[in-house]
Amino acid sequence: MDEAIRAAGTIVWRRNESGDVEVAIIHRPKYDDWSFPKGKCEEGENPISCAYRETVEETGYEVRFREYLGEISYLAEGNAKRVNYWSAKFLRQVGTPLQSEVDQVLWKSPNEAEEILSRESDREILKRFLVTELDTQVLILLRHAKAIAREDWHNEDLDRPLSAFGEQQAKRLINTLYPFGIGEIHSSSAVRCYETINPLARALSIDYFFTDSLTEYVFTKNSARTFKYIDRLLENGEPTLVCGHNPILPQYLAEKYSRQGFEISEAALKPGEAWILHHIGKEVISVDHLPAPLIS
Repeated sequence: MDEAIRAAGTIVWRRNESGDVEVAIIHRPKYDDWSFPKGKCEEGENPISCAYRETVEETGYEVRFREYLGEISYLAEGNAKRVNYWSAKFLRQVGTPLQSEVDQVLWKSPNEAEEILSRESDREILKRFLVTELDTQVLILLRHAKAIAREDWHNEDLDRPLSAFGEQQAKRLINTLYPFGIGEIHSSSAVRCYETINPLARALSIDYFFTDSLTEYVFTKNSARTFKYIDRLLENGEPTLVCGHNPILPQYLAEKYSRQGFEISEAALKPGEAWILHHIGKEVISVDHLPAPLIS
């Protein structure tokens, strides 16, 4: 059997005038089937970037990503196919579906969609979607991209910049994080954090905030100050990005979850990786791990 085909997609949802949830399903004339928006990952493309691109192409909708729904595997023309899915909140229609691939997009209740969907795998991902909390907000805890090694830097650690590989990661983070609709960015004042978020902030045309509260130095002296700073961001009314360091971000998440009766590993984030916190106010509902961007 050939190497698995990688693909990604979404369940796009909205609330109708009655407040009931509806999901978008598409009809593909080539296969004469009903499914959720999805498609194959291009070479070097992250699944989350693929899911966003395919959703826009196949629906014409602008969306904002919420929870990761997991992976579905099945056989397609004799090859294994692995599809990653995200929940995506509908914002507005910004275009039309790619006519060569999709000829109808319908809004249906989950029960109606379950009856119409052609694949059992789509019905399975619908079941996963239905047990998620929809009305959450997003806080992203991002570790800075790959920096020059400490042993190769002989000046102040706060001034240590990204490596050439890290600079590539920072550029790729634009597509990886764009689907969340980030409206506010907070960064450690360390240069490697600034250089990580600067391409994204410029692409989104938004300002960002620097603070010593997110530095390793302050965290070592007064971890409560650092955690209090991040806690306040959970009250933001828009998706927010925090760019910082190990061990700050994993330890914050572990403590936050322990206070709410959950257990979570304090495993270090690799450069360019992130935790995606889905929360209602200061209550964290769920957490997804977002891998670092792929660099070919």
